[in-house]
Amino acid sequence: MPVLFDIGQAHSQEMNKLASLPPDSVVAIVGGNLIDGNGGPSLQDSCIVIRGNRIVAVGSRHETPIPNGAKVFDADGMSVLPGLIDTHFHSRDSVKQPVEFELHNGITSFRDPGHPFKYYTTLLASDATIPRVFLCGGHLDAPPVVWPDQAAVVTTEDEARQAVNRHVDRGASAIKVYFRLPLEHIRAACDAAHNRHVPVTAHLELVDADQAIEAGLTGIEHITSFGTSIGTKDQVDQFKSMVTANSSARGEWRYRLWAQLQLENNPRVDKLVDLVVQRGVFVSPTLAVFERRGGEKDATAAEAAGFKNMMSFLGRCYQADAKVVVGSHTSAPFAARGKAYLREVELLVEAGMKPMDVLTAATKTGAEFLGVEDRLGTIETGKLADLVVVDGDPSKMIGDLGRVTKVMLNGQWTERPSD
Repeated sequence: MPVLFDIGQAHSQEMNKLASLPPDSVVAIVGGNLIDGNGGPSLQDSCIVIRGNRIVAVGSRHETPIPNGAKVFDADGMSVLPGLIDTHFHSRDSVKQPVEFELHNGITSFRDPGHPFKYYTTLLASDATIPRVFLCGGHLDAPPVVWPDQAAVVTTEDEARQAVNRHVDRGASAIKVYFRLPLEHIRAACDAAHNRHVPVTAHLELVDADQAIEAGLTGIEHITSFGTSIGTKDQVDQFKSMVTANSSARGEWRYRLWAQLQLENNPRVDKLVDLVVQRGVFVSPTLAVFERRGGEKDATAAEAAGFKNMMSFLGRCYQADAKVVVGSHTSAPFAARGKAYLREVELLVEAGMKPMDVLTAATKTGAEFLGVEDRLGTIETGKLADLVVVDGDPSKMIGDLGRVTKVMLNGQWTERPSD
């Protein structure tokens, strides 16, 4: 499958240092239903052996020796998965949110797409146990800037390249471009990021997704970013006119646009989905933040119809084998506090994805998007020991992913409210 470029591993590094057990410390997790993240059938009555912060053996309990002195955790009746990866989480300088919203829910790595590094000063200086933190730095945007306190303002192609290099020099493992950045500046940012071996992901409104992908994007944030590549000229012109005049209008008009979109027998849809698949673009739909249902939470008819089309389009991407990942966007209208990620995986299933494929999206594919698949995302010998134990089997009932009982980060069990 052709891709725009190889992300590589040069800058795919978390910003925080994680504690781990001594290298001679051994933990064995036995008896659980192993869902290793690769998408194949789960392994009943499994055994996972961790030495220090590394997985050193994986297999059937009856065929995998448990070293003498190992601390054994009995996972009978539970499922063991790789630590979940949240590709779109904003927390700013809060220590509490990454722990309560993420780590306690089995999310061991997250990326914040587009907040300045200063927002994480306190978090990264804390001694608290927090997930692996991957940052992009402030998103690249053009005047009139939508979020002045969060953006790196770009007005020329050279400024786009400079912003990318500054961000990567400070530790960014990806770059995010925002929706007022024009296509030529997106292309310049992608070229600079390519040279630094980091991906570029985007929230789009005014630039069409197909053109931005051809300019070099590796990822698309939000299912709504695809709308202007699908609509008719009149629909798209009206949408862009409203949003160009007033950035806040996108909140209403993205639903109006999506409510009008014709997804069936639309060659623009087929061409766009084919492009996403051919270029290996990662799709972080964040469906939960856009969820609107008729008769609930004062949703308008356009909002409900628009969301229904968003779900259908995601289903088309999945059926075509696009690289779908899971992003919570921190909170969502139909999710309890801290449960946006869980709501997102439920919606992915509702959109047509098989539960096992959703779990792969939440682990292995997410690690690929972050550029850390060499050490995270699956339960395999040699990988880092980021694991989650849940009560039940989320490969059959995705809601079981919300029944987290234990979380291991870098080889250590973390403290949970019930511990």
